[in-house]
Amino acid sequence: MNFAMKLNSLCARLNLARKLSSGCYQSHSASALLQSQVLQNTSSRSVKYWSPFKDDEAYDIWSEKQDGPILLPQGNQCEYFIIGGGIMGQAMAYNLWRRIERVSVLKAKKEYGAKIVICEKDPTMCTSSTALSVGGIRSQFSHPSNIQLSMESAHFIDDIKVHLSTVDNPDPDIQFQRQGYLMLATPEGSSQLMQNYQVQVDTGAKVMLMTQEQLKEMFPWINVEGIELATYGLEHEGWFDPSLLHQSFKCKNPTLGIQSLKGEVVGFKKEIYDRNHPDKQLTMVLPDGSVCHPDDRVVGVYVKHPDHDKPVHVKAAHFINCAGPLSGKVAELCGIGTDNPDVHPLLKVKLPVERRKRYVYVVHCPDAPMFDFPFFVDPSGFWIRREGFGGKYVCGASPTTEADEPDTADLEVDYQYFDEYIWPRLAKRIPAFENLKVTSAWAGYYDFNTFDENGIIGSHPIYNNMWFLTGFSGHGIQQAYGASYMLSEQMINYKNMPALEPMGFMRLVNNHPMVEINCI
Repeated sequence: MNFAMKLNSLCARLNLARKLSSGCYQSHSASALLQSQVLQNTSSRSVKYWSPFKDDEAYDIWSEKQDGPILLPQGNQCEYFIIGGGIMGQAMAYNLWRRIERVSVLKAKKEYGAKIVICEKDPTMCTSSTALSVGGIRSQFSHPSNIQLSMESAHFIDDIKVHLSTVDNPDPDIQFQRQGYLMLATPEGSSQLMQNYQVQVDTGAKVMLMTQEQLKEMFPWINVEGIELATYGLEHEGWFDPSLLHQSFKCKNPTLGIQSLKGEVVGFKKEIYDRNHPDKQLTMVLPDGSVCHPDDRVVGVYVKHPDHDKPVHVKAAHFINCAGPLSGKVAELCGIGTDNPDVHPLLKVKLPVERRKRYVYVVHCPDAPMFDFPFFVDPSGFWIRREGFGGKYVCGASPTTEADEPDTADLEVDYQYFDEYIWPRLAKRIPAFENLKVTSAWAGYYDFNTFDENGIIGSHPIYNNMWFLTGFSGHGIQQAYGASYMLSEQMINYKNMPALEPMGFMRLVNNHPMVEINCI
């Protein structure tokens, strides 16, 4: 066996072993070898290419015609193609570059950044989940994974000027207000609050537990009727300006050579291998007992650019779905969640992410406390925090039932929801808010995971070069750095990240929800 044959055999074994492992990871260098090996042996391995477009319906410089515009400096190809330019996409690109730079022989070579592309159809981000977020960050979750993701982000924010400073933005400031979350519990909810507190402390969070008497002493302006216990965050909690954090990443990433592409993803190109191939070594058994081919993969993406009349095909080794509320629809473009009875059973499992609308109300209250006002979370469901020190506050609440979910067709605000649901509860808990005036309001979209309201992080079990970083259901802005950092460690350095184990796609297949009590 010559060297080339040995190399191909080794690559095939590496690919199979990688898929059989729980992580399903590969490095940027290994992916190039594997992709080369696949392309060289398609004739003998019953492979076919699948595309949603006919040859004359899309531009493809990699086809026999070699027609179409060049969208990227490296010729319509990259190593990592990130779908979505919000905070998740920007943080993912940054962390990928950091991991690549550390494992590269030539460290800090910015040419590696050209391997990373962020595709966003609306670079203004005016109606994005990122821009319309409230910007809270907390360690008070009930699940250790959520605590770890947010604490990792908090550590990053502490040193943001070291990480994201540039010549044009030497002193990035996201207006971080260090103020703890105050979580209240009724007698019925006190046992759960105690359990949450223990998990938080065991995971390393700095949280204070208070009785009703201690709560009243520390915050005398709260009506503690019906409250038995409370917890207050002492570190790594507060809020910041989401747009400033996003802009800091957008200023930093181009200096690393990371490319931005304006356009909408409208389809994917895939390599599909014959599952009836006589060589049974080319198949594998998945955790659910079904059989698939270890080399099925996504090989390209079709981008509808505003300057061109047809979609343009872009090749890539890895695709990261950071499309926020549109992530579910992007996954469907790849055939994930299809109703076709002929496809592999795992491809019938949807990515359960859709957009849900949430209202944020800005009120002015001259009588409310200012300097010691925390990010307040009431057992009845509303939340409120100060905005500066001039008597301005922002507040909101999430619907308690599916029937109460607002229409997502637009971003119109329902002011009646504040008058009838939030204000009565707010005034009862904090009497100073009986005298307030609503000065403005806005609505934004959550990338809502209908399965269990937690992030979905990791690769797809069939198309293992299709990665997910989505579905955070309101926690995305605070977990963006932590989640993207850990995912990049998996992708580049093969590291097993325990915090991500309960957040993978296979929990959808196995119907094992990740339970988080403290969803706001």
